[in-house]
Amino acid sequence: MLKRADMKRADIGAGIGLIILGTWIFWYSDAYRKVVVYIYGPNFFPQILSTLMVLCGVTLVVRAMRGKALAKRDRIDRQGFVRTVIAIGICIGYLYLMQVIGFAMGTSVFLFVLMTFLGQQGLMKRVISSIVTSLAVWAMFRYFLVIPLPTGMFDFTF
Repeated sequence: MLKRADMKRADIGAGIGLIILGTWIFWYSDAYRKVVVYIYGPNFFPQILSTLMVLCGVTLVVRAMRGKALAKRDRIDRQGFVRTVIAIGICIGYLYLMQVIGFAMGTSVFLFVLMTFLGQQGLMKRVISSIVTSLAVWAMFRYFLVIPLPTGMFDFTF
């Protein structure tokens, strides 16, 4: 079992890792600034997320330095690790599927498969929520943010 001092070091290390990763993502996404849609471009959302990531990392480091490191209560078991790896595999498969059949259809399939894998009950609940969610996100990007998404082999234009 890890001691409090070990958890403090772990929190500081994780916080510094988040700060470094968030800073790199912010810097990397700035390269997309060349393509501006309105006053924001494709770098807008990644930079918001990376800023939040840096803030979370700073908070984690500050809490650890003040002696409020998170206590170790849980450990990762083999079954949880395998489920996490499978979920990441489903996410990677989604990236490829989206390029083939498009964002809206690919996201619907992805959400349905992931909800099924994670044990969500009710077939109709999974079907309806995956379709409604993917169409809402698609509409937000298409009409509000005016950012094109992959159409795949089905090039629908509304």
